[in-house]
Amino acid sequence: MNEVIIVGGGPVGLMLALELSLAGTDPVVLERCDTIDPTIKAGSLNARAADALRRRGLAFGGDEPLLPAGSIGARTPRIPGAARPEPAPFTPPRFAGHVAGMTLRPDLVRWDELGRTAESALVAQQQVQAVLRERLALRGVEVRHAVTVSGVTPHDDHVVVHAGTGDLEARWVIGADGGRSTVRKSAGFGFDGLDGVMTGYQALVGGDGLDVIPLGWHVTPTGVFRRMPNNLILTAEFDGAPAARGTAITADELTGAIRRVTGADATVTDVLSATRFTDNTRAADHYRRGRVLLAGDAAHVHPPFGGQGLSLGMLDATALGWRLGGVITGRLPESVLDDYEAERRPEAERILDWSRAQVAVMRTDERSRAAGRLLRRLLDTSDGATEMVRVLSGDVVGYGAPGELAGSFAADWAGGPGEAGSYFDVASDGAFVLAYGAGSDMPEAALGGDVRPFAGCDLPAPLVLVRPDGVIAWAGDDSDGLLDALRTTGGRTT
Repeated sequence: MNEVIIVGGGPVGLMLALELSLAGTDPVVLERCDTIDPTIKAGSLNARAADALRRRGLAFGGDEPLLPAGSIGARTPRIPGAARPEPAPFTPPRFAGHVAGMTLRPDLVRWDELGRTAESALVAQQQVQAVLRERLALRGVEVRHAVTVSGVTPHDDHVVVHAGTGDLEARWVIGADGGRSTVRKSAGFGFDGLDGVMTGYQALVGGDGLDVIPLGWHVTPTGVFRRMPNNLILTAEFDGAPAARGTAITADELTGAIRRVTGADATVTDVLSATRFTDNTRAADHYRRGRVLLAGDAAHVHPPFGGQGLSLGMLDATALGWRLGGVITGRLPESVLDDYEAERRPEAERILDWSRAQVAVMRTDERSRAAGRLLRRLLDTSDGATEMVRVLSGDVVGYGAPGELAGSFAADWAGGPGEAGSYFDVASDGAFVLAYGAGSDMPEAALGGDVRPFAGCDLPAPLVLVRPDGVIAWAGDDSDGLLDALRTTGGRTT
């Protein structure tokens, strides 16, 4: 019997497989497609989700860093044992993001206040998927392609997965199979929320008259659009959800949408890639039912503005992976799986509210446009622009009380004298990390096979215990408090 089956081999399912593998388990991934879907999808990760990959040392091959040219604060790859280079100066980006189709002004953002907490990554979802596939292959994790799952049947001590290749059994099953999740539906999860009021298209096209459409984000009397220099065009109209989302998108359909929203006399002749979407916003009533768990779009859906969905799902994966891995290997009690939902579902609800608010001010009725004009005035202030960048970069994500270290995400602290690499380098194998500052006494009783010591510079406390997902579990200078934190968080079982 399999220890754990992950249904869905997109970025979230693959990240889960990596985290479970690092936690000492042997996951199996079932993916219905035999190749990576080239359809246009998310094009960025917020800083917290990008850090999840940086912590694992993932790159796109050779010496190329995870973050490609043009992204914010690309991290320089390091050779183990070599001296740590000076970090490159932080350069504010030319594009700070957008809210409800309104572009933020980079000159108003207080970048010195945000610094590297805003290190988002401009990277295509397909690239993330490809680099995760490569890492799993190196680790020997089994990813089965062209496997269609028709449902799951939960039992008290295992779950049966009904697949086209035959039934499979596993102790645990994770649904990472998207917004129309078969796992979620067949396991009986609720999925309440709001229906869509918008029809959106995102397409890479060729044609006539496209060059007269202005670049960037624009709000018009009939909707919202964005055009990129390569004729990647997004349109959104607020006259109802699409009647048939599963049908092929034609050049005529895109021509009509572009003309209605932009007002340009353009004609699409070539559709290189296209997707149709709406703004339904829903979340699963629970993230766990017995031995079935959900992550990514299987647990929550919302419109694809700003790439928030991919980042949300990647952090689901890192929050669940070490916990379920600890349960399977006997290091942790099953109760820690309840903590997964307690941390991640409120974050999904925040993103749903964020999406609903944007749609509310993008609609074309005069009340919504009045709200949009008010929001524009707030965005054109330094406080407003800075706060929006904090939200977009994921700097607001955390699980503790505001201002407290416990529950916040650890930065990539520099190593102290004689330390090779940084915190991210030490965290690459998925273990707990105990960071201690210069002059601090390292409690020898805290160390072991499941805790990595790290002598760091500029730490926020003399002793900092960091979970495998990069979240600070405990910080202080009390050895007894540290040992108690190790017992309760999973760094120790005794």
